[in-house]
Amino acid sequence: MSETSDTSNSDADPTVRTRFNLKVGLQVVIILSIVGVTFFVLLEKARQNQRRQSLNSPQEDVEQAGQVDHTHPLDPILDIAYQSLKTIKTDVIDYTAELARHERIGEQLMPPSRMALKIRNPRDDQAFSIYVLFTEPENTKGREVIWVDGKNDNNIVAHEAGFLGLLRVVQRPDSFVAMVGNRYPITETGFQKLMEKLIQYGLRDRKFGDCEVEILDDVIVGSVQCKRLRIIHPVKEGPYTFHIAEVDMDMRRQIPIRLATWDWPEPGQQPQLVEEYVYHNVELNVGLQDLDFNPDNPAYDYPD
Repeated sequence: MSETSDTSNSDADPTVRTRFNLKVGLQVVIILSIVGVTFFVLLEKARQNQRRQSLNSPQEDVEQAGQVDHTHPLDPILDIAYQSLKTIKTDVIDYTAELARHERIGEQLMPPSRMALKIRNPRDDQAFSIYVLFTEPENTKGREVIWVDGKNDNNIVAHEAGFLGLLRVVQRPDSFVAMVGNRYPITETGFQKLMEKLIQYGLRDRKFGDCEVEILDDVIVGSVQCKRLRIIHPVKEGPYTFHIAEVDMDMRRQIPIRLATWDWPEPGQQPQLVEEYVYHNVELNVGLQDLDFNPDNPAYDYPD
């Protein structure tokens, strides 16, 4: 009788029950966390793989844009884009700017972000070089990223903001960590890359069929007067990757100031913004030096 009574009292002990419940609860939380992280990683890997495939195509020869015969609605846009690309390659050695970015990652429209840029265009006497300082939102403020084509085994050198910025991170521009929260790797940043991709997409879509094109004058972006190039694919078919795309061109300097794209809408809905990038305070040919793309620059906050 005594043993039975002791066991019964032990089972009924509130302290024992509480410890047991805490243990079970902790195990459930750990399991759910592991499942959640695994699910996120799988979804993010699938998204990144899809983005890589998109970035690897199309592979059209941009020089074909200089040979269009003006029989397709896209030809006037290809003309403007081709002239812009030639000017950028010939006349734009380097530049600084502020980039305002608004991107949809998967199904989620991320908060707007902003960053300061320094870019040297690829030329015979200099490598394609990019420096990025994140300034908004607050949780990324202070993050710095540098990439120089051919340097550091073609890796980015970065550090995070705040307490996470105690170490330099060296990794591939398209690595899993680098691409989390980003639609494009840093290597796709800048005017030249934007115009090359616009031409490649235009040449590819031109082969498939007609589309709607609008060219609007006197569009103001920030304080810059622009010409807006708008491409509309009414129906999602063939190789088309966007419903609407807009590129706002500073025709005086022959550079793109804004790019925005929208996805095809669900029935009864408005098109969803996929991405928007706006370049502010652009200064061309400012004389950037190697030190501007060196993590050891004393003006930067890279840890040792």
